[in-house]
Amino acid sequence: MIRVSDGEEKERFGLLLDLLTPAAKTYPSEMGIISVSQGLQILGGYGYCDEFPLEQFYRDVRIHPIHEGTTGIQGLDLLGRKVIMKDGRAFVLFLQEVEKTIHEGQKISVLKPYAQRLHDACENLKEVTSHLVELALKQKAEYFLADATLYLEFFGIVSVAWQWLIQALFVQKALEKDLSDRETLFYKGKFYTFRFFFHYELPKIEGLVRRLMESDGLTVEMKESFFVD
Repeated sequence: MIRVSDGEEKERFGLLLDLLTPAAKTYPSEMGIISVSQGLQILGGYGYCDEFPLEQFYRDVRIHPIHEGTTGIQGLDLLGRKVIMKDGRAFVLFLQEVEKTIHEGQKISVLKPYAQRLHDACENLKEVTSHLVELALKQKAEYFLADATLYLEFFGIVSVAWQWLIQALFVQKALEKDLSDRETLFYKGKFYTFRFFFHYELPKIEGLVRRLMESDGLTVEMKESFFVD
């Protein structure tokens, strides 16, 4: 058995923390805006009035993708620094952690299809990351980082899917126990939310993958003069 020293363990989780920080800051910040917006949509025009607190929530939640580094800055940080630091070691460690969860999910019949979906998403993530790193070596940094925000969105969705699969593993174990009706409903709700994410949110990466693999420099080569009257 290979023993891991405290120093190695600290470095490992330090690297993972560095890599995941941009996604941890950005994903809930951006999704928070969408969530509150949907709340307003449910209430209709009445929700825009100050009779409901949502109108203030909508104003307040907009600050989250701005403070402590805007979403664009977080994207540049993730792709331009964190993914490639120490020859990509943090990224490799992340994939290893996700694969461990996938392996556990494949052992449970009801989770196996979802584990496969996450595995496929990780394969896409590896392909896109490899493509972008090669692009950085061949062309200017502007082309490499042109769609860093899209890469952050892609990475964030995969990361959250991973966390949902971890929760689903615990849910399945919990449902095997003698639970109260309230506890059973709680865990079933968790499981349906997990399924919702994999069926409604995870598929969004397909369009992101397509765009990130193109890397044609569209936004880099666009000039201000094209839009002058």
